[in-house]
Amino acid sequence: MAERSELYVNRERMYAVTVDSEGIKYLEVVCGGIAMENVVVRLTAQEVSLYEARGAAFLDQLAARVAKRRDQFLGRIVP
Repeated sequence: MAERSELYVNRERMYAVTVDSEGIKYLEVVCGGIAMENVVVRLTAQEVSLYEARGAAFLDQLAARVAKRRDQFLGRIVP
């Protein structure tokens, strides 16, 4: 697993934006109820642009979508 550095952390909503050594950005979301897991989704170029334009408001919405419907992100989930 590649090392990633934190760019933004929202502890209240339990997610973070991280970046790897190649500059690829990820959204890491804590998901689950009894069995909690950290789901890491590689961000698309469009999502990065929206994050840069709208900031935390966009990330809050995206993190909630990942937590509720992670099946929509299966092709982009990384270990």
